[in-house]
Parts: sequence; structure tokens; C-alpha cells
Amino acid sequence: MESPRKEVMFEYVPTAQEVETLLQHTPDAKINIANTKQACDISQIKHLTHYGHCINGINIEIDLCDESEIEPLWSFLELDFLRISFASDEVLEDDFKGFLTWLENADKLEALSVEMQPLHQEDGLQLLSIYFAASKQFPVSLFLKTNASTVTIPSLPSLQVFHHVNVEMSISRF
Repeated sequence: MESPRKEVMFEYVPTAQEVETLLQHTPDAKINIANTKQACDISQIKHLTHYGHCINGINIEIDLCDESEIEPLWSFLELDFLRISFASDEVLEDDFKGFLTWLENADKLEALSVEMQPLHQEDGLQLLSIYFAASKQFPVSLFLKTNASTVTIPSLPSLQVFHHVNVEMSISRF
């Protein structure tokens, strides 16, 4: 029987020392920073890439989706929860595809909250939902905080879509 995971939620981005100390005391801890008050730039969590396997939730803001922003995300493939905002409308299509590839490979991801939708292309939200849910063999939840009522989200067997909902992303909720 698998033991329940010990989730430790932070309302801020912890330092590497805080994470190291926590893991010394609770080696099987899952660190959740998906519920921070503000999204953080990827540079603000780069110091945690070494601990990516222990982090189950992040809250990030993506600017251009370029390689410098996407490359550190590959350390966070064990995520259960992702809260994301897209800040720019100047994202190149190939760069966005790089993010979608990462999203598809984050195969444990159960909940995705889009705080600000991709502004650079009309079908950005549709592509996000497909890459998020298509390969999952379990139910996943997509939370759309932005006004996406004009966007048609594809109907996928594993995808549940919630509009204008702000939910705490934690193991106890999912």
C-alpha cells in the first residue's frame, strides 16, 4: 500500500535552503507553490530545478515562451498542479509549441489553471487544453480564470473545464 504523500504548501517561493531543510526532516514531502499570491517569473524558481521531483505545484508567468523560460520547466515534470499566466502577445509559434511539448510531457499534471490566456494566437487556449488532456488516462481539470466564453474548448473524455473559478490547488482538493 502506498503511503499518503505529505504536501507542504508555501505562500511564497521557498529558498533552496528551506527546501533542503524540509527534505531532511520529511524526505517524501511534496512542495506546493501553486497557490502563491502572485505568479513568479521562471527565473524566480530556477534555484528549485534540482528539487523538481519534489515539487508538485507551481504558479508561473510566462512572457515569451522562449527557450530560456521553457528549459527550466523540464525539471518540473512531476507536477500535479500548474497555475499559469501568459504575459505577452508577442510569442512566436515555435516557442509556444515548445511549451506545449513540455505540457504534454508533464504527464502527472491533474489541474491546470490559466490565469491569463495566451494572447498571441486565437487557438492558444484550445491547443493548451488538447496538449494538457489528450494523453491523460485519468480525469484532469482545466480552470479558466479569464474571459474565455467565446473560445470553444474541445470535448475530451478526460477533460473537465471550469470557468471563472479560483480553486486551491492541493492534494486534499483533487
